[in-house]
Amino acid sequence: MSGFEVEPAQLRAGGDQVIDAGRRFIDQLEAFEARMEGYGEPWGADDIGSLIGMAYTAASAWVLDCIGLAAEEIGEAGSDLTQMADNFEQVEQDAANAMRGIQGMLG
Repeated sequence: MSGFEVEPAQLRAGGDQVIDAGRRFIDQLEAFEARMEGYGEPWGADDIGSLIGMAYTAASAWVLDCIGLAAEEIGEAGSDLTQMADNFEQVEQDAANAMRGIQGMLG
């Protein structure tokens, strides 16, 4: 039977890095949105420009929402990793306490 070894500190550090990556991604997304809004409505106000504007606004809002949700999911995955590290530490502590209890009963 093969086993595996988990180092909670490294798992937690990796989780923190994933959380930071998600935050940086969201920051960059927000900067991109602000930059795009800074261009105004370059498609014009005529009939064709209005149609282009409606299509662009709907499509870009949908895409940016999807990307934002993906960035949030990345951050949540990092939080899951840090929680996993906490869980491994707790299991190790509980096992050590149980062994000490058994040892105490055996004398």
